[in-house]
Amino acid sequence: MRSDIKKYAAAGIVCELLYFASVTLFLVTQLDFALTLWELMTVVGAVTMLIVMIAIGEANEIRPVYRRFLTISLSGTTILTSVAHFTSIGVVRPLAAQGEAIPEYFRIGTFPSLEMTVDYTAWGFFMGFAFVSLFFGIKNRILKIMSLLCGVLCFVGFIGSFFFDYLWYIAIMGYGLGFLIMCIYLCVGKRQNC
Repeated sequence: MRSDIKKYAAAGIVCELLYFASVTLFLVTQLDFALTLWELMTVVGAVTMLIVMIAIGEANEIRPVYRRFLTISLSGTTILTSVAHFTSIGVVRPLAAQGEAIPEYFRIGTFPSLEMTVDYTAWGFFMGFAFVSLFFGIKNRILKIMSLLCGVLCFVGFIGSFFFDYLWYIAIMGYGLGFLIMCIYLCVGKRQNC
């Protein structure tokens, strides 16, 4: 696994860049297709992060108890974000397109809403625990620091969103930008980075 970590990290970089491209495409075009692509890339991103972060843990000989917490937390992120986005794609948006009056509290992208709370729980709460599990379970100092920072940012954004919705963007700095930086570090760094 150690020798393959750069491949996993490269997959993480590609997925993050495709995710950010899908977000940009939607923000620029406001097309329904672009929104669907963004939502699908969110789910693909969760699965990719699950694979990459478990690979990082294994390459760094993560202690078994923290490996279990890491796996459970990443699975929670993947499951919850999948539920939120597939509900939006397969139920809420089609009903809205048929003219059904869908209350704002059932829509993704508005807050407060049930779907956003599920998604915030996925990415803020569970992803925060995933990063903290990595922090406690591995020995590489730089990866530990990155993991701790990412986890703290996820938790702060999650908790902050209860008080002021815009504080949620702090979490995105952890799981979005922080994870990307971690993957870049693993790709361009020396062998001891893993």
